[in-house]
Amino acid sequence: MLDWHHDNEDMNASVVDLRIDEEQVDVNMDVNLNVDGENSLDGSNEDDYENDDEGENDDEGEDSLDDRNDDDGEKHDNDDDSDFVPDESNQVNDDEADMRDYILLTENNDGEEMEVEIDEPMLDNDNFDNDEIRDSDFPFYIGQVFGTKKELKLMVKEHAVNTKRDIRVVKDDDGRVRAICKGVTDEGDHNEKTDQVGTSSSMSAKGKGVLVKNVGGRGKKTDPDLHKCPWVLLLSFHKASGSWIIKTLVNEHSCLQSRKIYSCTATFLSKKLGEQIQENPKIPVRAIQEQFQRRFDQKISMMKAFRAKTTAMEQLHGDFSSQYGKLRDYVDELIRANPGTTVKLEVEAATDPTSPVRKFKRIYVCLGSLKQGYKAIGRELLGLDGAFLKGPFPGQLLTAVGLDPNNGIYPLAYAIVEAETMLSWSWFLQCLADDLDLGINSNYTFISDRQKGIIPALQKVFPCAEHRFCLRHILENMKQQYKGKIYKDTLWKLAKDTTVVHFQKDMDALKEVNSEAHLWLSKIPPQHWSRSHFSGRAISDVLLNNMCEVLNSKLLDGRDKPIITMLEFVREYLTRRIVNVLRVIDKSKGLLTPYATKLMESIKRDANRYIAKWNGGDHYQVSSAQGSQYVVNMGTRTCACRSWEITGLPCRHAVAAIRCMSQFGEEHGSPESYADHVYRMERWKQVYSHKVFPINGMSEWSKSQVPTAIVPPAYHKPIGRPKKARKRSRVELEEGTGAGGSKAGKTMTCGKCKKKGHNRRSCKGQEQTG
Repeated sequence: MLDWHHDNEDMNASVVDLRIDEEQVDVNMDVNLNVDGENSLDGSNEDDYENDDEGENDDEGEDSLDDRNDDDGEKHDNDDDSDFVPDESNQVNDDEADMRDYILLTENNDGEEMEVEIDEPMLDNDNFDNDEIRDSDFPFYIGQVFGTKKELKLMVKEHAVNTKRDIRVVKDDDGRVRAICKGVTDEGDHNEKTDQVGTSSSMSAKGKGVLVKNVGGRGKKTDPDLHKCPWVLLLSFHKASGSWIIKTLVNEHSCLQSRKIYSCTATFLSKKLGEQIQENPKIPVRAIQEQFQRRFDQKISMMKAFRAKTTAMEQLHGDFSSQYGKLRDYVDELIRANPGTTVKLEVEAATDPTSPVRKFKRIYVCLGSLKQGYKAIGRELLGLDGAFLKGPFPGQLLTAVGLDPNNGIYPLAYAIVEAETMLSWSWFLQCLADDLDLGINSNYTFISDRQKGIIPALQKVFPCAEHRFCLRHILENMKQQYKGKIYKDTLWKLAKDTTVVHFQKDMDALKEVNSEAHLWLSKIPPQHWSRSHFSGRAISDVLLNNMCEVLNSKLLDGRDKPIITMLEFVREYLTRRIVNVLRVIDKSKGLLTPYATKLMESIKRDANRYIAKWNGGDHYQVSSAQGSQYVVNMGTRTCACRSWEITGLPCRHAVAAIRCMSQFGEEHGSPESYADHVYRMERWKQVYSHKVFPINGMSEWSKSQVPTAIVPPAYHKPIGRPKKARKRSRVELEEGTGAGGSKAGKTMTCGKCKKKGHNRRSCKGQEQTG
C-alpha cells in the first residue's frame, strides 16, 4: 500500500514514504525535493545502521548513506554537507517514484489545490533487475537485486579493471558487502609530496592516520578521510526475499586512474583466457602478458601472466590431484560406453587396511573396438615404447602399436605406469597377452629399443617371441665409438640384407675396415636387427620402431595434462584417426591398399630387368644382366631372396616369373593378386569398421561403488626447473631431425607427391628435380 504524507508547513521539501506489502521488496526511500529541483535518494536501512550524535559515521555507519533528521524540525543540511553527492548522469530512474503518476496536493500559480490521478497504484519491483540497465556502461544502480554476493563482487572487479579505478571490497560478512575506491586523488598526491619535502625520511604508519615527523620535532596526525575518493557501494541481505540488494551507491570519483589495479589478479585474468586456452593451449606466456596489457591498459608481470595461464588450464582440464579421485568413475564410464574394453587399475598396497585412501600405481586401457580391429589385421607384429609424463607427478606412458593393411599405425593399447622397469613392462605385456589370447609359447614379433626393462620382461612373458631392436638405437650406440659415414652405411646395408650369405659377406667387409667395429656389432645377435635372420610371421620387414615414435608425437600435447584429461586425449585422438582413415578408404580404389599399390608399381618397374625361365612345374629361374640369379617357387610363393617371404608382397623376381607364366598359357592373374591378404582393400575396410564411442562428461558419471578413494602417487620434487624437452640423440643432432632440428643442407621432400625439391604447399605435380 502507498501512504502519502504532505507537509504543508514546509514547502521546500516533500517527503514521500513508500510502504510496500510484505510480499514486495522492503525498500524505504526518502525523496527530497529541493527548491532548485534537484533530487537526492537516501536508501539507508534504519534497523542495520545508526548515526553518531555528532552526525558523522563510524566504521559501520560508513556503509549507509547519511540520513540526518534534525530533532528541532529544521531542514536537512545542504548537499555539500551530505555524504552522498548526487550525479544526475549516474542516476537510474527505473526505481524512482515518478511524482506525476501519484496523487499529490500541490498549489498552482493561483494558490488552488489540484489533484493528479494515479496511473500506477504500486511500485513496479520487476524493474529492480532490468536488462537494459545491466547492459549500460555503468552496471550498478540502487535497488539492484543479486542472487548471491559473489555475483556482485565479480561485477565490482570487472568494473574496477574496465574503469582503471582501485575499487576494493573492504567489508564482506553475512549481512552486507561494502566496496570503496582507494584511488589516489590529485589533492592527496600533492599534499603528500609537500609533506615529504620538509620532513625527515622516517615516518610512522601506525593507526588510521600517518604521523609525519617534521624537522622541528613536532608531528601531526593527518585525517585518514582527507582527500579520499567518495565512490562507495553497499550491498545488504534482505531476509524476506533471500536476495542481496544495493542500498547505497555513490558513483563519483575524485581519484586518478591507475595502471596497477588491485582487482586485476591472476584469477581475474584466468577467466578471460578460457576459450583462448582451449583453442591454443600452447600460447606463450609473453603473448598473454602483451595481450592483457593492451586490452586493459594495466601493468601485467610475467609471473601474473604465467599464473593466469596455469589457473585457466586447471579450470579447463581440472586439477592434477583431484582427477585421481575420479579415476574409478572414469573407468566405469569408459567401459559402459565402449563394450569389450579392458581397463586394469592398480593401486599401492596400503600399510593400514582400514585406510580409506589408496595411492595410484598403474592403469592399462585397451579399447574394445581397437582390440577387434587389431585382430582383424592378421599381422603378428607390435611395436612397444614408453614416453615420460610432463606433469607434476612422475610416470611413463607405455604404448603398443601395430601396422594396418596400409602400413599405417594402429594403436592397440596404452598404459600409465610408475616407470619403465621390468615389473611395469612385465605387467603391461601380460595385459596384452590376456587381451590377445597369447600363451607363453607364442611366437609373436615385437620391436622396441634396447631399454633395460623391456628385454628381460619379454623374455619372461614371451620367451619364444621374435624381438627386433630398433636400428636407430643401435646406430646411436655405434656412433659413440665409431664415427664416420662408412660405419653408418655398412650398418644399414647389413640390416637390409635378406639372405644370410649376403649378410656374412658384408660382415667380412666390415672386419677388413675395422675389426673392433666388427667385434662390437657381432655381440648383438643378428636375429634382432637384420632382415636376413627375420622370420616371415610378421609379414613386415620394418627395421625401425617408427610406429611408436609417430604415436608419441601425436600424444605429445597430452602428456602434460592431468591423468583423466591425458587418457581422454589419447582416446579422442584414436577416435579422430579412425574417422580420417575412413575418409581415405572411401576415396581409394583397387585390389590393394594405396601403400601396397604404390610399392607394387615400383617392384614391377624393377622386374623389367629380369628374365625368367620355366622348368615346366612350379619353379622359375630368374636372372639379370648383372649376373644375379634366383629361384622362384610359385607353388609355395617363395623366392630365394626371401623378400616375398618376409614382406608378403611378390618380389621383382616373382613378378618376372608371373609374366613368364602368361607366355606359356598358365593361369597367373595380375602380380597384385599374389600379395598377402593383409594388403587387401577388404581387409583394410574390415579393420576400420570398428569405431571408438564417445563418453559423457564428468558431471554425468555414476559414482563408483568402491569404498576407497585414489590419491596421487608420492612425488619428490627434483632440484631445478622441470624438464619437458627430451634430450635428443647424437644421430638427431647430426642429421638435424627431431624437435628443433635444423633443415639446413637438407633436400625437401613433398608430402603430397613424395618428390624432392619442393613442399606440398608449392606442389604443382612437377617432375622430380635434382
